[in-house]
Amino acid sequence: MKRSEYEALALEFRVRLAAGDFPEGDEWLSVPGTSTCTTPNCHAFGVTCAVRFHENADGVYRGICGPCGQPTEVKLTLEDG
Repeated sequence: MKRSEYEALALEFRVRLAAGDFPEGDEWLSVPGTSTCTTPNCHAFGVTCAVRFHENADGVYRGICGPCGQPTEVKLTLEDG
């Protein structure tokens, strides 16, 4: 999916969420990406994992490291970057 296609879908989806219309899990808008731990003392530091990020009403994608529980570096992997 291209970024422009995803952004159009995301805008509609955020409006839906803001109206209190929460879809079932498999209907939730998501995008492929990678999540990398950036916590130096974590044994997963620097490890990059392929994941799917689910859309949030505020448009912010969040990743949390499983081992240390700290936020990760999030990168979307869309066709056009």
